[in-house]
Amino acid sequence: MTDPVLYFFAFRSPYAAIADFRVDYLVETAGGTLEPIPLVPPPAGDPPTGLAAQLQENKIEYMYEDCRRWARSLCIPWNPPTRGPVDSRDAVAGYYYARQHGKERDYRNAVFRSRWCEGKNIDDVQVLAECAEDCRLSGNEFLQALRSKIYHADIDKALGRAIENKIFGVPTFVFRGERFWGNDRLDFLAAALRAAK
Repeated sequence: MTDPVLYFFAFRSPYAAIADFRVDYLVETAGGTLEPIPLVPPPAGDPPTGLAAQLQENKIEYMYEDCRRWARSLCIPWNPPTRGPVDSRDAVAGYYYARQHGKERDYRNAVFRSRWCEGKNIDDVQVLAECAEDCRLSGNEFLQALRSKIYHADIDKALGRAIENKIFGVPTFVFRGERFWGNDRLDFLAAALRAAK
């Protein structure tokens, strides 16, 4: 099997966090390879008002409630941060730095763990530097790379790949052109990988 599984994720998504705890093992066990692609979703525009705002709030509350259930069922420690917007551009730029140094998976897992298990603010570059150090990367060199903005250029390229693959939400996995959207589609992905052997 030569085709990788494209794994589109966002650090600010709790469902992506749940999936991230098991996707590497699941894909490897099924005989596949994973190509993670972090996304920074574009701004949504004006916030909704009235009934639309209430429906959005209901959806967010449900999402947090559901992810608590998933975390319990998978024995994942779960301590999400206070809700609110998060700018994940530096976190994603840091991912590309870590990937260049062979620490992609460790860094990705560390950022998800920091945000969703430890309730930390991944807007804070010092929190991200701690994630880098957890992966045995130099925190100072990591911060210098973020300040240089050299890895930020990859963010827009990832969005381009998402558009090419018709991605509309995260996590989404693409294998041989077939999309699997959501943490709860991992079993279907594994079945597709096994069938392709």
